[in-house]
Amino acid sequence: MSVTFINNTAETFTPTKSGAIATHIWECCREAIREGADPLVVGMSGGGEPYDGVRSVLINFPWMPKDILLTKMLRAQRKLTGWRQLRQGNFARRIANVVHKTGAAAGTLILHNDPELAVYLRERFRNAYIVHHFHNHLECRPRFRKRFRAAVNATTAVSRFTSSWVGAYYDCGPVTTIYNGVDSERFRPARHRHTGRVVINFTGRTGIEKAPDVLLRAACLLAKRTTNFGLQVLGSNHWQKFEWDDYQRELKRLSDELEHKGISVDRAGHVDRASLPGRLQNADIHVVPSRWEEPFGLTTAEGMATALATVASRTGGTPELVGDAGILFEKDSVEELASFLFELVTDSDKRSEYGRKARERAVQFTWRRTWHGFKGVVR
Repeated sequence: MSVTFINNTAETFTPTKSGAIATHIWECCREAIREGADPLVVGMSGGGEPYDGVRSVLINFPWMPKDILLTKMLRAQRKLTGWRQLRQGNFARRIANVVHKTGAAAGTLILHNDPELAVYLRERFRNAYIVHHFHNHLECRPRFRKRFRAAVNATTAVSRFTSSWVGAYYDCGPVTTIYNGVDSERFRPARHRHTGRVVINFTGRTGIEKAPDVLLRAACLLAKRTTNFGLQVLGSNHWQKFEWDDYQRELKRLSDELEHKGISVDRAGHVDRASLPGRLQNADIHVVPSRWEEPFGLTTAEGMATALATVASRTGGTPELVGDAGILFEKDSVEELASFLFELVTDSDKRSEYGRKARERAVQFTWRRTWHGFKGVVR
């Protein structure tokens, strides 16, 4: 079986600086290799040393102009051609050249969150077998949207929620749901639980759509009833760097307010894949407060696999993942989240029970199951 995973245009392929899509591809490659396949990964270089143990061809993204006038010209060109990102068309040509040189078009091409690239590759490789996997609700301009259905041989998505949206938006017929997985050997319960204050964890980008502010505000309410807890916030507002903006300043203000109340807030910034399991084992409760329609959060599954009592907003595909193994609250409901956290912080038996249920649920979502989902649609 010849399979090439083509990473999302905006993401690199490294265990230290990349996001969820790179993790997804890496884990699928590991499962494919275990079963005797020899997958290839094609994508953008940069951001750190790439994942090892898998064949990859990583190429530079085209240079971005600093000249204002040239930038305006390229933006006008992008608007006319329909590409989503500046210089994306140029990068698509580089991807296509790699596909041609490696002979990858003779096998299956699995694209991730790149409908424009799917259309472009179909134009270049008429007989290629193209699978497009959606990680979230990704819109595109009409020029590509109306051609997407004819460009792909199979369309897949990370949750039933996302599959339903993709099928309607792209009018592309049946969309196969292939859930993300979790490495339950790496993400596992701590052998010895720490003592002292209960630690509430958040993992993910600290952007407004992930809503860490909701957790911090809920913690401020919780602190009026008990101070027997602390917070750890794992993540930055960008994969490869941190930048101050109004939202990050608001998060700092809320963190300072909690510190003033005697609640420790560990804002660790971006944590690489190797260090993440250990950091999660330092926690007791895992909160996923997203205000956007979370398709299928890897961080949700990883916290659950670590046997952390899990509280998540009722958005997107999260109910499909959590089931009855966690507690769901309405997005942006600070009061409801604070109430649930109070129950878990003050009741160790309930905390342990939800942690056990979370682990039992998470181990059902294996990366082998994910890979086999792709095997079911590849040529």
